Amino acid sequence: MLYYLLLPFLSILLIILQSTITDIIFSGRLVFDLSLIVIVYAGFHLDLIRGSILAFILGFVFDCVSGPVTGLFAFIYVVVFLCSFSVSGRLATEKIYIIVLFSLFCALLEDLIVILFYSLVFKFNVATNIYFVFLPQALIISIFAPVFFYLMRRAEVFFYGKTE
Repeated sequence: MLYYLLLPFLSILLIILQSTITDIIFSGRLVFDLSLIVIVYAGFHLDLIRGSILAFILGFVFDCVSGPVTGLFAFIYVVVFLCSFSVSGRLATEKIYIIVLFSLFCALLEDLIVILFYSLVFKFNVATNIYFVFLPQALIISIFAPVFFYLMRRAEVFFYGKTE
């Protein structure tokens, strides 16, 4: 029960931390999507109900804080969670190259959905920013994902004495 009560507050803290890191390091040019890495980690390690609720609340908070359209990132994060949850039973998700490749796939999937949404709904062409914004963002996410997974495993060992 404590998980569900703390989830909105921790989601707000994560989104604020993510926005702060982005502004400090990249001067607002790139978005370092730490929340996407959290969703992929949740898909690999949480059950369906807890992970779906995490994905929806994290996406909704991201939409409320910095998203232009309410509900877009909530939908994207739930789709990414369901993809990573379905893959987690079929692949050895503890291998670094699996984490890197799947995080890259999820980042590119997120960017593809955003590009399609903007081009279909707003008739706005964001595809011109693929090489300068979306591809470097996906590469940064895929490189940082194994570091985040390692830190989360260390936190599990610290709190529980073993990995979950």
